[in-house]
Amino acid sequence: MSRSSFLVGLFCVVAVTPASAQALPALDCTGPFARDADESTVAAAFGAANVTRAEIPIGEGYTEPGTVVFASDDAKRIEILWHDSTTRTRPATVIFRKGSTQRIAIAGLPDRPVALGATLEEIEAMNGKPFSINGFGWDLGGRATGWHGGRLAHPVGGCTLLLGFDHAPDAPPDALEKVNGDVDLLSSDAALRQVKPVVVEMMLSWGQ
Repeated sequence: MSRSSFLVGLFCVVAVTPASAQALPALDCTGPFARDADESTVAAAFGAANVTRAEIPIGEGYTEPGTVVFASDDAKRIEILWHDSTTRTRPATVIFRKGSTQRIAIAGLPDRPVALGATLEEIEAMNGKPFSINGFGWDLGGRATGWHGGRLAHPVGGCTLLLGFDHAPDAPPDALEKVNGDVDLLSSDAALRQVKPVVVEMMLSWGQ
């Protein structure tokens, strides 16, 4: 699989926040994450001392040069991949990984931002309808692949919201077998619900 294929899969991937995260304002696709933003915009928003450069993991051992905000604080950490990685302009993907308490603002849901830890059922309720998700057990497993016109198709600012799920450690083996592999599933699938997926990664993505 080519590096561009990994990025496409990566781009095709947020939860009801714990009380401890309420102090962080919900983020969106404006300002430092707008389509025409650059690294200086990010520095102006978060403070230049909090912005560093690093190789960002994109899957299966591959990395891309990018920008990290709050690199030493997992709760606030933000990773940014750029369409132009040389000049660090035009955000391609803004990534929030395990440990993050950041939240994403959704148009039409002003009081219900998305954040890590949300269950499959909570995300479906926020979307207003079932959504598509990849089967588990491979590099792009557990990626939400389509909102089917639901509310989560519209993060504030006009970019695309992408989520990554993982199943519970004690998921029933028979149910897990049914939802493993390179298969397309709906969030309403009975076996999928049995393995109790939760959001473990969230992204804001801009196309070219």
